[in-house]
Amino acid sequence: MDIRQLRYFVKVVELKNITTAAEALFIAQPSLSQHMANLESELGVTLLERSVHGTRATAIGELLYRHAKTILRQFEDTRSAIRQESESPSGRVAIGFPTSTSRILAAPLLARLQERYPLIELEMVEASSGDLTGQVAADRLALAVTMDARADSRLRIEPILEEELFVVVASSQKAPRAFGIEAFAKLPLLLPTHPNSVRVATERLLRDRQLKFRLVAETSAVEILILAVERGLGATVLPTAAFALAQQHGRVRGVPIKGRPLLRELSLSLSAPAAHSPAVQCVRELLLQVIDEEIASKRWKGVRRFSGAG
Repeated sequence: MDIRQLRYFVKVVELKNITTAAEALFIAQPSLSQHMANLESELGVTLLERSVHGTRATAIGELLYRHAKTILRQFEDTRSAIRQESESPSGRVAIGFPTSTSRILAAPLLARLQERYPLIELEMVEASSGDLTGQVAADRLALAVTMDARADSRLRIEPILEEELFVVVASSQKAPRAFGIEAFAKLPLLLPTHPNSVRVATERLLRDRQLKFRLVAETSAVEILILAVERGLGATVLPTAAFALAQQHGRVRGVPIKGRPLLRELSLSLSAPAAHSPAVQCVRELLLQVIDEEIASKRWKGVRRFSGAG
């Protein structure tokens, strides 16, 4: 029994004539008769009484008619709701950003969302990449920008770009155009707290080169890192998204490391259950558009978009 059979059956009951119902449904009368016979055979009951005066529903047929009308009404309501949702998506979407990335993507995404999809309510969460991955996997977040994501059956992972990490020093500090790794290792360092991906990448680079370094302080707050660097208390390592505004204001400046040895991969991680939500897909598409615009406008430097991503 399917929706089409129920629709045919309701039309026959209402018009009380197979031939008239077939004309109204734009199908051949023998085909409609076969559908009715198949429905009766499947249910194991007689639904229609046929005579020279027409066709009428049996008592069981009347019962099916009432339920069929309810089912068809619910089906149409559901289809209408889905169509409306696809045209004007609504609902609450929770999205996560690492601290550095939120500084360049969160506000433009919110502005674009209010313009395009005003019925979608956005919840923006800022946390470490590891925490964000766990929240998406647990379906507490619908999607998140994550760093160096690993395959997980609970996630749909889309690699989107590669981001370079820079040495950040005070704008008043003398520094070369690019640091060699040995010269970088000699700087007093202020680093993000574990398990931040910048901290992991920095320590891995120095460990692989068997270079010791002096850690002055660590913190999970990017603004504290920038303030400390601005005061000449040490250098830090950050992507341009984290220090671009401070650099524009002349507080700090970013210096590359020769050979670009510090790179990280940014991915869009989606919760498997939420991935097919129209509202989530709208947020995803707008986020990718914002990323492309920020890169094209050169507001987001030191990044390389993966070809075909998105």
